[in-house]
Amino acid sequence: MPGAAPPRCPTHPRLAAKPTWRAHSITWLRTEAAGAPLLRRHNRIWHAVAPMPPERGLCWPGTLPPPEVMAADPAAVPLARFIGRRAVLAEGVTWLEGRIEARGQTRRIARLILEGETPEVLSLAAELGASLPLLPTPHGLDEAALALAETRPPRPRRSGPPSLAGAETTEAAFLSALAHLLDVILAESTGCRPGAGPRGVHQSRVAIRRLRSLLKLFRPVLDGPGWREWDAQLREVAQALGAARDWDVFLMGIGPATLAALDGDARVKRLLAAADRERETAYAELGRFLAGPAFRETILQGLQLGQLRAPPALDPPLAPFAARVLRKRWKRLKKAGAAMQELDSAALHEMRLDAKRLRYAAEPFAALWPGRAAKRFAKRLAALQEALGLANDAAVAAQLARQLSGRGAGGFAIGTVTGFAAGRAEGSRIAAIAAWKRLRKAPPFWKSPERLDL
Repeated sequence: MPGAAPPRCPTHPRLAAKPTWRAHSITWLRTEAAGAPLLRRHNRIWHAVAPMPPERGLCWPGTLPPPEVMAADPAAVPLARFIGRRAVLAEGVTWLEGRIEARGQTRRIARLILEGETPEVLSLAAELGASLPLLPTPHGLDEAALALAETRPPRPRRSGPPSLAGAETTEAAFLSALAHLLDVILAESTGCRPGAGPRGVHQSRVAIRRLRSLLKLFRPVLDGPGWREWDAQLREVAQALGAARDWDVFLMGIGPATLAALDGDARVKRLLAAADRERETAYAELGRFLAGPAFRETILQGLQLGQLRAPPALDPPLAPFAARVLRKRWKRLKKAGAAMQELDSAALHEMRLDAKRLRYAAEPFAALWPGRAAKRFAKRLAALQEALGLANDAAVAAQLARQLSGRGAGGFAIGTVTGFAAGRAEGSRIAAIAAWKRLRKAPPFWKSPERLDL
C-alpha cells in the first residue's frame, strides 16, 4: 500500500534467528539511445535487465528472466540506486531491505527472496505464508526503480485476459494462463481498499472468474485431486470480493440514476447514504480477508499446483482441444439463445453464465486463430454478456435495496429503487436480444476439431 512502512525482517522457526547483515547497493543506468535496455550494476558486474516479464512463455509471479551479463557501457548514465542491506536467513532465502533513490524521490523496499522454483522452495513459501504476511510481489526491483525515475506508479506485471499465442500443448497453455492470472490478482488486489475506486475489486473478481473458468476448461488434462480443492479456495476469494463489488455497482448505477430521476429526493439520498455505509463495511471485511492467511494460502497453493506436470496422455495438442471446447460451449449458448424471448429471469441468468463461460474460453483461445473473425466474434460476445450482465445487476440492485430496510432507508425509497431496477432489467433484456441477433450472424472463428486432428 502506498506510503505504508515496509515490513521488518521476518522471524520464523525455519529462518535464522540472528542473521548476519551485509551492505548491499545496486545502481540502475540507461543510455539515451532509443530502445536501449535498462542496465543494472552490482559489485562491478553489469547486467541488461527486463523490468517486465516476457509477453509469451511461462514466467511465474515474483520471477523474471535471468539478467544478461554485459560489458560496461561508458555511455550509460545513472538512473536510480538502491542503498540497503541483505541477510541470508536460510539456504536459498535472503532478506533485502533499504531504499531506492531517483530524481530526489525515495521509496522504501523490503523483499524476501527465495531462489528457484522447485517444489521444496514453494513448499517453504507456503509454510512461511501461513503465519507471515508474505506474497509474491506484483513488480520487481527493476520496475520499482524505473518507475521512481520516471515519476510514475510501478506497472503491474500483467493485466487483462491471458493470451495463449505460441503455446502448442494444453499443459503449456494452462500454465501460462495460470501464471498470468495469478499475477493479475496480486496486482489488482492491492487496490481493493476504500477510496481507491472500484477497479481493484472489479478486476480481481474478473481474474478469479477467468481462472476458475480455465480450471473447468482444462479439467480433462489436469492431473491430481488438488485442483478441485483449489477451485473451492478461489470461490471463497470471489465471495469475499462479491459484497464490495455489488455495492460499488449499486452506488455507481441504479442508486444515483434513481436519485436523478426523482430530482434529488431526500428519501433516496438517505437510502444512498445507508448503501455507502454498507459498502464501507464490505470493504473493511474484504481488507481483513486479503490481509489474512486464507488469501495467501490460495495464491501460494496455486503456485505449488503449477509445478505438477500432466502425463503425456493427458497433454494433447492445444488447437484441437480448444476447438472442441469452444464448439461445445457455443452449442450450449445457441440452445439458450433460440428461446431467448421466452426465457424468464432465472433462465436469462443461466444464459448470461453460458455467455460468460464461452467468452472466458474465447478470449485466450482466440490467439490460436488470429484475424478479423475472432475479433468480431469476441466483440459481439462481449456486448451480449454486458447486456445480460446489466439485467443481472438490476436484479441484484433490487435485492440490495431491500436489505437496507431498517438501516436508514425507508419504504418509499426502497420501493422506488426496486421499481427503477425492474424497468432497467426489462430494458437490458431488449438490448440483450438485439446483441444476440448480432452475435448469431458472426460465424465461429475456430476451425473444426476433426480437420485439426488430421
